[in-house]
Amino acid sequence: MRQFHSSTRYSFYALCALTFALPTVTNARAMPVSNVAKTATQAEQSARPVKKVLANGLTVLVLENHAAPVVAVRMYVKTGSIYEGQYLGAGISHLFEHNLSEGTTTRTKEQVNQDVQGIGGYSNAYTSYDVTAYHITTASSFFDKALLSLSDMMQRATFPEVEVKTQQGVIHNEMNLDDDDPDRMLNDLFYSTAFRVHPARFPIIGFRESFDRLTQADIVGYYKSHYTPENTIVSVAGDIETDKVMAAVQAQMGDWPRRAASTPALPDEPIQSSPRRAVQEKEISQTYLQMGWHTIPLQSPDLYALDTLAQIMGSGDSSRLVRQLRERQNLVSSIAAFSSTPNYNAGMFAVRAQMNPQNQAKTEAAIWNEIAKVKTQNVSVEELRRAQRQIETAFVFGRSNVEDQAEQIAYDEMGTGDPEYSKRYVAQIKAVTPAQIRAVALKYLSRDGVTVASVQPKSSTRLAPKTAERAQIRPAQLFALPNGVQLIVRENHSVPTVAIVATVLGGARLEPSNKAGISNLMAQMLTRGTTKLSAEQLNQKVDDLGASLDGFSGYNSWGLKSQWLARDWKTGLSLLGESLLTPTFPQAEIARLKPQILAKISQQGDDPMSLASLELRRNVYGNHPYGRSTLGTVNTLKAMSSQDLAAFYKTVLQPRQLVIS
Repeated sequence: MRQFHSSTRYSFYALCALTFALPTVTNARAMPVSNVAKTATQAEQSARPVKKVLANGLTVLVLENHAAPVVAVRMYVKTGSIYEGQYLGAGISHLFEHNLSEGTTTRTKEQVNQDVQGIGGYSNAYTSYDVTAYHITTASSFFDKALLSLSDMMQRATFPEVEVKTQQGVIHNEMNLDDDDPDRMLNDLFYSTAFRVHPARFPIIGFRESFDRLTQADIVGYYKSHYTPENTIVSVAGDIETDKVMAAVQAQMGDWPRRAASTPALPDEPIQSSPRRAVQEKEISQTYLQMGWHTIPLQSPDLYALDTLAQIMGSGDSSRLVRQLRERQNLVSSIAAFSSTPNYNAGMFAVRAQMNPQNQAKTEAAIWNEIAKVKTQNVSVEELRRAQRQIETAFVFGRSNVEDQAEQIAYDEMGTGDPEYSKRYVAQIKAVTPAQIRAVALKYLSRDGVTVASVQPKSSTRLAPKTAERAQIRPAQLFALPNGVQLIVRENHSVPTVAIVATVLGGARLEPSNKAGISNLMAQMLTRGTTKLSAEQLNQKVDDLGASLDGFSGYNSWGLKSQWLARDWKTGLSLLGESLLTPTFPQAEIARLKPQILAKISQQGDDPMSLASLELRRNVYGNHPYGRSTLGTVNTLKAMSSQDLAAFYKTVLQPRQLVIS
C-alpha cells in the first residue's frame, strides 16, 4: 500500500491549484501557512490481528493500529434473538443488553456510569439476531479502565429487579418508535413472511405480550446459560501493545469460570415452493418494498458470486437497478440490492425500494425484467471488474477506524474461526466469473421462491408531502491557492484511502423563500453532467474506481464529498474539480432528480422525528431560512429550472468562500 511522501503532498497542492482555477482574488497568499515536513520515512505494512484462546475458553483478538492514540475495546457474546430457546419472540437478549450496566457485585449503577463517563470517549451496546455486543472507544491511555468496566459487567452483573422494570419501560418506548418507522416495519414484515420455521422470523426486540412476561429471574437464568467465556470474544484494536493487552485480559477475565453455553440448535427452513406476499398499511405517503429469496449461510462457496451479483444489481449509481428504475424510468426514489449471508442458515438475497404507491406494480415488473437479463446473458467483464473493485474498496473503507477494525476481526472470527477471513474474502471475490454470477441468479432468484413485503399508505389516506507499524500522523497543513481558495491537507497512513471534500459557504441560509431548496438541488446536480461528461459517464468513472462522489447541502454550506483509494486520488481530485467547476445542470437530469427529492419531502411526513424537528425549526426561527427544510417545498422545487440553478450557482461559488480538504 502506497504512502504519501512529502513530494506527493506538494503534488496535491499543485493539482489543487490547477484544478480549482477560479478567478483570482487579489492579495491571496500562495505560501503555505505552516511548515511542511519534507520526508516521510516509514513504510506502511498491513496490520495483522493476533488471536489467543485462554484456558477458560475466552477468545481474545488484538489488532495494533498506532495511527492515533485511540483504542476500541469490544466484547461479543454469541447469542441474540435466534438463540433465545424457550424465550423465542420475547426479546430477552435485547432486554438483557439494556440491564448489563445496571450494577455489579463490586460497583453500583452510579459507579458504573461514573467510571465509563470518567474515561470519556464513546460507549454503547447492541443486539442482533445472533450477537450481543458491548463496546467502549476511548483514549488508549484509558485502555485498562475500559477493559475493567466491560469485564466487570460481563462477569459480575446483578440485574436489580427495579432496574429490569425500568428498562422494560425504556424498551416499550423503543417498540413505539419502531411502530412509527416504516423501514423497521418492513424488515419485520418481510422476515416474518419469508420464514415459517427458522427463528429469524421473530423481531429482535420481541413481541410486546411475550416481552412483558419476562422477569428478573428469567434475566438471571439467561445470564448463567448464555454468558460464558467460551461463548465470548474480546476484540481490541488501536494504539496498544499486544502483549500488554493479552496480559490485562488474562488478569481481568482469566478466572471467569468455564461452563458450556446453552446454544439451541437452529431448525432448517423448509424450501419455499411458492411465492409469498404480505402487505401492511400505515399513515405514510410512500410505499416501502422488499423482494427477497432464500440463499445460503456464510460458509457456502456461492457466497462470492451472490455478493458480486448484489453489487452489480443494486450498489452504486451505475448499478443496473439504480440506472434503470431510478434514473431512466423514474419509478423509485431509492433502490438497492443486498446479499445477507450470516453465520447461520438464514441467508437472503433481496431488493429494497421506495416509491410512489402507484408505481409498485411497475417497479416489481421492472425488477423481474432486470433479473431475467442477468439470468439469460453473462454480465460484461467491464461490469464485473467494476463490482469487484467496489467490493474491494468497501473492505478498505470498512477498516478506516479502530471501531471498524475491532468489529471486523471479531465477526470474521465468529463466522469462520479466522480473524483475517475478510482478506481472503476479497481475494475470492476477485476470482468470480460472469458464468458463476449467471449460475447463482438461475439457482436462487426464482419466481416460486420470492417473498414480497410492502408497507403502504392506507388506501383511504394520502398524506400531504411533508496500521501495524507506527504511522506518523502530521498536523493538518493549511495552504492558500493564488485565487484565495483554502487548501487543508492531513496525512493519515492507517488505511490506504483519501477523502477529498470541497466545502463552500452558503446553503439554505442564502436561499430566497421562493427558491427554498435550490441549494440542495444544485448540489445534487453537480454530479449529473459536466461540460465533458454526462451523468452516466461520470457515475461509471466513479464506480469503476469503487469510489464515491456526492453533492451535499446544509443550512450553512454546500459542496462535494468523495472517497477514493490512495492510488486513485489524482483521478478523484480531477473528477471532483470537474463536477464543482463545470456543471451544466441539464434539464433532463433535473427532471429525473426532482421526483427523488419530492419523495424525500414526502417521506419527512412518514417519520415522527423529522416532523418534530421541522416543527421545532418553524417555531424557533420563523421566516428565517433556518426555519425551513433544506429540501425546500413541493411548490418551490417544481418551479426550479436549469437557468435558476445556473444563476444561483454563479452567485454562491466564490473562491474565497471555498475550502478543499
